Amino acid sequence: MERGDAPYYPVNNEKNNTLYEQYKELAASKAENVIFGGRLGQYRYYNMDQVIVAVLEAVNGEF
Repeated sequence: MERGDAPYYPVNNEKNNTLYEQYKELAASKAENVIFGGRLGQYRYYNMDQVIVAVLEAVNGEF
């Protein structure tokens, strides 16, 4: 990999999806009453309109 080739967000593949599930389980067991959202919190790429929808769903308990 050359300098600058690293993605700026997680690539949606089996390795990263497995890692996300591990983070999600850890967060659920250690951080009650906390919602992790957005690109980093949900470990996926989002456009801003998708972030807003995800936040609204989380607030409404659909997360």
